[in-house]
Amino acid sequence: MGLYADIVPHLATSARERRGQIPVRVILGAMICWMLYAADRTELIAPWIVLTTAVQLLEWRALAPFRNGGGAALERHAVVLPALGATMLMAGIHAGAAALIWSSGGQILSTVAVLIVVGGMINNLASGIENRALYLIGTAPYAVALFAMPASRWLEGETRHLPLLLGCLALFFGALLSVWGRVHAARMAEIGAIREAGVRLAQAEAAMADRAAMAAIVSHELRTPVSAILAGAHVIRHGDRPEATPETADLIIDAGRLMTGMLNDLLDHSKIEARAMAIEARDFDLTALLADTERFWRPQAAEKGLTLTAPTAGEALWLKGDPYRLRQILNNLISNAIKFTEAGEVALEARVAGEGAGRSLTLTVRDEGAGIAPDAMSRLFTPFAQGSAEVARTYGGTGLGLTVSRDLARLMGGELTAASVAGEGAAFTLTLTLPLGEPVAEEAGAEGEGPELSRQLRVLAVDDHEINRRTLALVLQPLDVELVTASDGASALEALAARPFDVVLMDVNMPGIDGNEATRRLRASDGINATTPVIGFSAGTEAAQVAACRAAGMTDWLAKPLEPAKLYAALDRAMRPEAVPETARDVA
Repeated sequence: MGLYADIVPHLATSARERRGQIPVRVILGAMICWMLYAADRTELIAPWIVLTTAVQLLEWRALAPFRNGGGAALERHAVVLPALGATMLMAGIHAGAAALIWSSGGQILSTVAVLIVVGGMINNLASGIENRALYLIGTAPYAVALFAMPASRWLEGETRHLPLLLGCLALFFGALLSVWGRVHAARMAEIGAIREAGVRLAQAEAAMADRAAMAAIVSHELRTPVSAILAGAHVIRHGDRPEATPETADLIIDAGRLMTGMLNDLLDHSKIEARAMAIEARDFDLTALLADTERFWRPQAAEKGLTLTAPTAGEALWLKGDPYRLRQILNNLISNAIKFTEAGEVALEARVAGEGAGRSLTLTVRDEGAGIAPDAMSRLFTPFAQGSAEVARTYGGTGLGLTVSRDLARLMGGELTAASVAGEGAAFTLTLTLPLGEPVAEEAGAEGEGPELSRQLRVLAVDDHEINRRTLALVLQPLDVELVTASDGASALEALAARPFDVVLMDVNMPGIDGNEATRRLRASDGINATTPVIGFSAGTEAAQVAACRAAGMTDWLAKPLEPAKLYAALDRAMRPEAVPETARDVA
């Protein structure tokens, strides 16, 4: 039905406008009756009343489907043709009545008749404002009458002023079309603005709903690890069961890691939405990464009675990419596979193809769980969505892991897809192309136990949160350090000016003088601690943020939440002579 494709969408507006014009038509009909009486054509009054009433009823019925809305059925001939015909017929009877009065009346009646025709053409601007063809259909009878009036004088032999009159009428009609064009453009702009506002409103409402869902899910999910931490802390504090202390500590550690995972997913999701996520490009060994991933998850799988298989270690394959984000994706996939598999095997499969400067990777995590139902597959990568209410109740989680994983895959130029048959397990496949890398030396670092110190260290810990300062004191207690704390950058600089320290633990984000500025001022001073190693720590893990810490003069950097083993390793590095930055040596 392409014939009506341009007109039909606008007939609804026309129908509503023409309904609003009914009172004007009633008044105009009464005026025409009076003019017929004044022109001594009283015999036409009754037929006029019958005709105009019948046509009005016909138009009302013909346009009813468009006023009420009828979907695709509105494009049928049987619906559109009566609507267009009634529109033209209504204009035709008024134009005909005006022409009749013009030809049989005096100067005043002729002038009024012309005004009726001109008024009808202008009135159709409202009902045909959205479509030129619709406007011309409602205006054509008036235009015919307007040109027919002087033409009738020409037939009677009055031709003296005919060219001037026809020229004026042509100019009027052209001006009317020009006015319609400007009004039409304004109307379309208004409709576009309203539509855009509606879209933005819907997006805002959806965003608010997402935020509400996020708040509800996260607040619910955080209660579980928080409850475990509080319960475990109370058990340790009361000391009623000393033999349970290791088990309780493990519980607190697991709960803390669960909370950290949730927060990392939330932060990553927010960064990706804000297009602030940065993907690194550095050399890494894919073979070692897969082996480390399998080694990390093997105990969790064994604890549940599952078998975890992975590619056997072979020759190193050095690629250039972001190993941290690649491992994050694999961790999410393996974690889900173990979570949703009650018995059987979880397999990590890898296939590498290609020659030359790049390699195509296909990494698949396959499980033998319950699988994913078809209706759940459609929302599998939707933020804060679970496969079903039963899954949410049974396994919990924020529903962000897969969303973040897919987004990270796309940021790296790859794709993450899922395939499943309900009852037969699921398979998640990451496809990615990475350039070849260069072998690099493994970084050595202490893990687990604290470093053996040749003497007691003097440590300044700077953090604006008391709980963080108490945490640092607790973590550093096994090292028997001499610890001094400061709550902001200003008090830290005062302490650094007053006495020497061996190392400074500096929070980056603090009110007033932040960690970076405090470090810059320390390095620029000629004080006793101008060359003291500064270890920065922050929840911000972006490469640019770490680079800013290095540029400020920090010798090392750790991510929050601080892990004791990594803090001990950083202290061990700080005690080496090469830990002092070149800028600090220059000051010295």
